Amino acid sequence: MISTYAMYTSYAADMSKSLKRVATEPNVENDTQYFQDNIGKVKSVDDFINNTRLFSYAMKAYGLEDMTYAKAFMKKVLTSDISTSSSLSASFVGKLTDPRFLTFAKAFQFSPDGSVAQQPVTAQDSSDQADLINLYTQQQVNLGAKASDDAAYYQANIGNVHSVDDLIKNTRLLNYALTAYGIDPTIASTATIKSVLTSDLSDPSSVANQLPAAYHALAAAFSFGTDGSVSGSSAQSSDQIANTVYQYYDASGAGTSAPAAAFKSQYYQSAIAGVTSVDDLLSNSRVVSYLETAYGLDPTEQSTQLLRNVLTSDLSDPNSVANQSTNAAYRQLAAAFNFNTDGTINGAAAQTADQTEATVNSFTTNNAAAAQKYQDTEINFYKTDIAKIGSVNDFIKDSGLYDFVLSAFGLDPSKTSKLTIEKVLESDPSDPSSFANISHNSAYTKLAAAFNFDADGNAKTASVAQVNASLTSTIQLYNQQANDATAQQIKTVTDDTYYATTIGSVKTVDDFLKDKRLVTFALDAYGLQDKNLSNDDLRKILTSDPTDPNSYINKPENSKYRPMALAFNFDGDGNLVPTPEQQVQTRGQMVATTDLYARQTLEEEAGNQDEGARLALYFQRLAPTITSAYSILGDKALLQVAQTALGLPTSMSNADIEQQAKMITDKLNLSDLKDPDKLNKFLARFSALYDVNNSDVTQTNPALAILGVA
Repeated sequence: MISTYAMYTSYAADMSKSLKRVATEPNVENDTQYFQDNIGKVKSVDDFINNTRLFSYAMKAYGLEDMTYAKAFMKKVLTSDISTSSSLSASFVGKLTDPRFLTFAKAFQFSPDGSVAQQPVTAQDSSDQADLINLYTQQQVNLGAKASDDAAYYQANIGNVHSVDDLIKNTRLLNYALTAYGIDPTIASTATIKSVLTSDLSDPSSVANQLPAAYHALAAAFSFGTDGSVSGSSAQSSDQIANTVYQYYDASGAGTSAPAAAFKSQYYQSAIAGVTSVDDLLSNSRVVSYLETAYGLDPTEQSTQLLRNVLTSDLSDPNSVANQSTNAAYRQLAAAFNFNTDGTINGAAAQTADQTEATVNSFTTNNAAAAQKYQDTEINFYKTDIAKIGSVNDFIKDSGLYDFVLSAFGLDPSKTSKLTIEKVLESDPSDPSSFANISHNSAYTKLAAAFNFDADGNAKTASVAQVNASLTSTIQLYNQQANDATAQQIKTVTDDTYYATTIGSVKTVDDFLKDKRLVTFALDAYGLQDKNLSNDDLRKILTSDPTDPNSYINKPENSKYRPMALAFNFDGDGNLVPTPEQQVQTRGQMVATTDLYARQTLEEEAGNQDEGARLALYFQRLAPTITSAYSILGDKALLQVAQTALGLPTSMSNADIEQQAKMITDKLNLSDLKDPDKLNKFLARFSALYDVNNSDVTQTNPALAILGVA
């Protein structure tokens, strides 16, 4: 008769081969195929429990075969709320002491009402939303930088224009001027612009006077004669150049940017030095606008007369306009200037150097605050509206949202076809032949990847590198590697936070591999940190199809990589596997269930020949989950193995539980169970002693001699 030791080692010597053999047995193969074909059709807990073949398969896989009859009980287990630690502790399954029930509940995705948990359908997931906001913020910075570059070019080259034709030939200069005065360069014809620039503004019938005010302002900004030549020494005076640049910053959307603020402050300092009276100051709209920002005044509430009365207020007179106002900003404005009550200057200048500096500092602070407030308002609007979007059509109809998103990707909403954007958003970014990818416009590719729309333009579930169950499991496995040292605990919390908040941004296997911190975390979690795996190795593991028996991770020599591969959702090309709106099990959960079924069948077969071999195989499977002596004491099969291998009497169960735990830890270093070699030696010892304890013949077992316990 074959010994327990020989039976156990025949299975354990090459476990992956043993499992593959069991999985290909006709009955197992047929049952597994049925499970794989039908588990995705389950829409409720009743569907699942009432399908005897499915339910029995799952129950056996998780070692609950003897509870298959208890359908009402298992329904309560499966519909327990395990979404958070607090809800788990209050739930039905959370109150059960047998950990198998919680493991079973976690393997399926049922809601408390018994339906299959609905995956959130969203036009954009939180990670993409955060990325888009960052893009938008950066685009605002880029907009200011571009406006500054354009301003520098304009100021450096406008002096080289000696005729209207010179200006029209230099499209960069011309487009700058047109934009500054509110004229779309893509619409205005060259002939029209030339006619405007050479108009006699004193002639009511001239082209500039017949067109909208923007064209009159453009003509007034230059000094061209009716023949197109320059009237005077240059095409623009220094004041006209300054006004054009000033106008361009605002017209280009960069009016509150840091470069614009610097230019406006420079202009103000130059202009204020030449102010001769309060009326002189108020006649310069740019200076007035600057002061309104500097002193926090709402432009819609100001009038020239009101500002004149404030600026000429005698602050020593309590009845002056500035002192009578409830707005303290008016007193600050009046104190910033040296005007007499008649509007003349009291002293050498309208402002002293200190007053000018204080005004500039105030403008810089308030301008930055206004820019931030505007940006925050736009971002909050975006967050609110994107949550309401259920289709591409909804997105395109929301003009504010549409403009915000396109500007974030550097696209001009007014110059981009909405039909094009519709095609882009309906594109599959992982498909090289999709519209977004064949457009050869990187902005389109990034835009398509930032949203979750299907080919029909409807919002869908977000594809993620790890579903919540896998993410939680990975973090728990990582934390099990930590010891109790305070520094290590702090590091673990930091690592957990980084992993949990960063994994959501991973869109491809290459994204994952580029982040060495994520990779290290995952390798540590799955005990692969010492395997010296290259990026190519990891790519093979993570893109291996776990449902294909011939895939990389399903080869016997690579079985140790399967747990990590099952925790991620990458397809064979390294892209994310789409997440169905409803699925009772994820791909990883389904494969884990079929793996467990094969393992349970293997242990069952071993037990039919030798109960000791079954116990040893059971202990081997559960060893990674043993965290304390109480894990062993709470499981009769684990306890029987421990008592036999450690030579502990069954009567120990009569002692206090703490004493029982001490009896085990005195003889067993629990960390040894994490070491495959030490675990196998422990189970070989159990197998040999089990034979001795259960043999009717008194003889020396050769295995005992090998183990040194004969």
